[in-house]
Amino acid sequence: MKRAFSRVWSFSPKQRHQILTGRIIERSLARSVAVLAAAGIGTSLGAYELIRTAKAGILDGPDDASRHNVQTDHKLTKRELRFLQFASVEFDDVIYMSPMDFIDSLTLDAPRERVYRRVLKEKDVTRILKKTPPFRSGSKHFFRTMDQNGLISYSEYIFLLTLLTKSKAAFRIAFLMFDEDDNGNIDRDEFMLIRSLTSSLRSTTRVQPSKASEDDEVQDSCHLDAADYHFAVSRIGADRLFTGADSYAVMFTKSEEEVRKQDTTLLLHLFGLRGNATLSFDEFQQFYENLQEELMEIEFYEFARGKSTISPVDFARLILRYSIVNLDDYHKYLQRVQEKSADDEQGITLHQWATFSRFLNNLAEFQSAVRLYINSNVPVSEPEFARAVGCTIGKELDPVVVSMIFRIFDENNDGTLSYPEFLAVMSDRLHRGLRGRLEKPWGWKPFKNCIINEVSRA
Repeated sequence: MKRAFSRVWSFSPKQRHQILTGRIIERSLARSVAVLAAAGIGTSLGAYELIRTAKAGILDGPDDASRHNVQTDHKLTKRELRFLQFASVEFDDVIYMSPMDFIDSLTLDAPRERVYRRVLKEKDVTRILKKTPPFRSGSKHFFRTMDQNGLISYSEYIFLLTLLTKSKAAFRIAFLMFDEDDNGNIDRDEFMLIRSLTSSLRSTTRVQPSKASEDDEVQDSCHLDAADYHFAVSRIGADRLFTGADSYAVMFTKSEEEVRKQDTTLLLHLFGLRGNATLSFDEFQQFYENLQEELMEIEFYEFARGKSTISPVDFARLILRYSIVNLDDYHKYLQRVQEKSADDEQGITLHQWATFSRFLNNLAEFQSAVRLYINSNVPVSEPEFARAVGCTIGKELDPVVVSMIFRIFDENNDGTLSYPEFLAVMSDRLHRGLRGRLEKPWGWKPFKNCIINEVSRA
């Protein structure tokens, strides 16, 4: 038994945790299943499913982290998973995006094909950061021009996502929150506060065992029971079994505080190579508008396919791209648009798409403006909708765009639009499918988790 434990201790802390916890859960569940079987409840298949479901419910949390080689003590969020899926760079055990990774994460369903993340050395980082243009040279082609030559941290990724979902009014509030000394300018230190809001995502690539096949063999041949666990606790202590001095943290080359001071493409672009530049509200707003226009252009030309307009059906696809609708409803939307559109119809221009995108950034204000309709669940006609949009952004949507919106959401062909359905889909579109949702406190999943927790304590 001691020999088996010593072999397990050669693993990384996360693997030790999974092996020991998994064996203990398996033994506990086996005893519970035996009790159920004695009572005439279930079959061997049901017992297997109970063990499999329980282990999945308790141990699946770290699976995403293992797949992305990232250290985490919590279940990864949608935004973290999206960042890790597209991030292609590592430096000092910290995971970064390149500028093109950031654009891809917002415009592609899956990352471009690659074998692994690039691990950069300090000289590589110095070289690519030197290519960062000064703020005066910024444009709506900034991210595309930088391509793979840059670093974007996870906290900056969250910051950029926030800019893409905020109206000008909300952006001004954000600027005032950054401007701590109220001098009308943001300096590097004030901007760096965003890095204290989220922790960096640390790669565990270099702390994984070097021989995967040997580790797999050891793990498969290692059988532990509760006595092994008690032996570990008695020899090492419960407080140091999985956390303590042998944790991942001591194996990283830089502390979290040091990581937060790391130069990135965004920092150098906004505040200069020496970090002594400042940004006024107008300058910061220019960066905000350039970012939004760059993304508008990329998405438009992706769906225009070399033409100057987007067809009605492709416009519907672009609107529904990030919405959480089932496949049947998705096809119904597209079919409705196709049936109501002529083959030689002009479509949507870049200017019209840009105006609609700005409307989406003001979706919260629009929702407040039509709250009476929403609460009453009263459908509205095209002219009423156009006026409501005009009151929100100071400019009415083009009638062609309004017509296409009604083709998508006018299910009954009665010339009216239901606000709740429209706002739900538009909110998904604005947040690109990364909007958090509160999980209902009832239903099958909470009940299943409750059973698993009770059985695991048996």
